[in-house]
Amino acid sequence: MPRPIFVLINPNAGRHRRPADEARVARILGSRGLVQATSDLTEVSSAVGRMVSEGSEIVAISGGDGTLGGVLNELLAQLPPGAALPALLPTNSGTIDFVAKKVGIRGSIEQVLGRLVRSVEQGQPVPTVEVDSLMLEGTWRREGQSQRFSRIGFALAAGGIGQRFFAKYYSEPQLGASAIVRVVAQAVASYALGRVPVRVPARLLEYGRDVFSPTLARVTIDGVAVEGERHGAIHAGAFEVSLGGVFRVFPLARERGALHFQAGEIVPEEMIFALPSLVRGSRIPSKRLVETRGQRLHIEARGPELLAPILDGEPLEHVETLTVTLGPRVPIAKI
Repeated sequence: MPRPIFVLINPNAGRHRRPADEARVARILGSRGLVQATSDLTEVSSAVGRMVSEGSEIVAISGGDGTLGGVLNELLAQLPPGAALPALLPTNSGTIDFVAKKVGIRGSIEQVLGRLVRSVEQGQPVPTVEVDSLMLEGTWRREGQSQRFSRIGFALAAGGIGQRFFAKYYSEPQLGASAIVRVVAQAVASYALGRVPVRVPARLLEYGRDVFSPTLARVTIDGVAVEGERHGAIHAGAFEVSLGGVFRVFPLARERGALHFQAGEIVPEEMIFALPSLVRGSRIPSKRLVETRGQRLHIEARGPELLAPILDGEPLEHVETLTVTLGPRVPIAKI
């Protein structure tokens, strides 16, 4: 009997929750699928090789957006040229799960897989939604040498407030919406303390300085240079993203075929005043920020600090140059 479903479990994802129970998932799948738990990137590569050899039609991921992105990149690397991607199925098992929210997937992994198995057993086609992606190509420093790399993803914080925010977010003991609010509140309070005319302990000021520290880079969007090199934000999104239900970002990517880019020397006060706009999911009011739909974002690190972009919650370190363009459309199962 064919087994069209493959479930990959990342036990390290969503650390505010217990990982999915491999035995329980296997019982839900029955003869309709396979399940494999992974603990590192090597095992993810091996699991994807097994998916490819099995000819899996739907790949369900117990993990967050970063795990989904890792599986996607491995599939693209291991599938034969011209082969169609299997449908990916995020299962609300991470800390933000913006891909699942984008396509409207509801419920726990057990509920999602239960619905999927019933559809397969009844011979019903599983609907899919194609979403745009980002293609990242660039160079990074490895073992003292510049090496080329490429990645596919959906949401990029290449520098400035977004990249600094995620560095703080992932240091929180409990992740999710409350952690997003905590990081923002601490950053705003720390920055405000630095503006009052009283002596404040340095440790209280460091948090805000870290979050609002600009990224030194030269940026062009569709071949036009963005003014300045001290960027308070360098971001790209393939579609509108809900950050834990707290903020909605990249509204200019609601329509397919172009990416939402942000770059410029936006200053901390403007970032703070823009918080209501992020809650509403509207553009950021700032004359210093270039915010536009586009096709190509190019970034070159300047100064002593190399770039440390965050792609779908996962860090890319020691990046020298980065070009972001529209990537392939990715099929996401909606069940």
